[in-house]
Amino acid sequence: MTANQMLEFMNRVPFEPIEIHLSDGAVIHVTEPYSIATKPHSQSCVVFVDDEVARHIAFRNITEVITLPLNGSQAAPR
Repeated sequence: MTANQMLEFMNRVPFEPIEIHLSDGAVIHVTEPYSIATKPHSQSCVVFVDDEVARHIAFRNITEVITLPLNGSQAAPR
């Protein structure tokens, strides 16, 4: 995963919710594009999990990103 790939997920119209799978087994659900902050060519991103929690994630620790259709059923990994 790279910052540019994450920016592509964030900028899809319409935005599709995603699951970010990490190398430690954690899964982060992202339902809004503005819940992720990064810039092109960055080595990491910040994901705002809720109003009080933000996770700083190195892109090298992302093992998979799964796009979820708007209806909530699971789609294939991308």
